[in-house]
Amino acid sequence: MILTYIGDALWVLVLATMFGAARQAWGRTRPGEPVRLPIGEIGRGLGVWALPFAAFAFSLWLALRARDAEGEAALIVFGVRATTAPLLALLQLWLLKGVLRP
Repeated sequence: MILTYIGDALWVLVLATMFGAARQAWGRTRPGEPVRLPIGEIGRGLGVWALPFAAFAFSLWLALRARDAEGEAALIVFGVRATTAPLLALLQLWLLKGVLRP
């Protein structure tokens, strides 16, 4: 059960980082201006907010799976949660690096 709470805390930290970076990128762009990402240009709303909201939905799904897991399955779910959380945060920071640079 403790792994569930540790996984929740990890996701809270990661999601706070992701939404904070998205809020900062939102403030640095003008309305209607496309966001230039390393993968190309995309609309402002989608480019800034899509990944944090998708990560939030994924974290909810993983949290539900963690509540049902027991024994070795709980350890595996914790491992998935512990690896995907920081990877998604790094992916978002990499995507927004052009917007977030001073």
